[in-house]
Amino acid sequence: MALEDSWLEGVDVDAVLQDVREDDSQSWELRVLAGASIGIDPIGGFRAVLELGDAVERIVRGDDEGKRRLARILGRDGDDYQRCLWYTVAGRDPLTVATCFGELEKLMAARASMWVTASRGGLAPTKSDNPYWTTRPEGPPARFDERFELGEHWAPYLPAELLADE
Repeated sequence: MALEDSWLEGVDVDAVLQDVREDDSQSWELRVLAGASIGIDPIGGFRAVLELGDAVERIVRGDDEGKRRLARILGRDGDDYQRCLWYTVAGRDPLTVATCFGELEKLMAARASMWVTASRGGLAPTKSDNPYWTTRPEGPPARFDERFELGEHWAPYLPAELLADE
């Protein structure tokens, strides 16, 4: 461990997420995504945000793979973190949602990096307790295929063949 990394001893990797959650100058969507991420495993949480953000970005780019990925994410077993993130911002402006997932990805990457650097150096970073009591979905998970409907506000970003039949 390098001496310049010693500040990571006891660092709370959730502090930035807490700051963003409380910052009125941030968008509501980013604030709630940051708040929902407090206490999540640093590495697993980063991977979860990467995966979900990639699906949303693909949808915004008009890539039909985006909806397939989103359907797989929302319908699989595991804790409810990704479902929490998606359903918290579902129905919001697509560009705002995509931008906020990009910003959350940066926050989660920095958080994971601090965690790994501290841990590898034999230091003990801290974080809030994981808010999820179980690694299984709470209640029935959604089951749908990639032809599920997104709100009409997503229509400018979807290939015509993926839009719901009227």
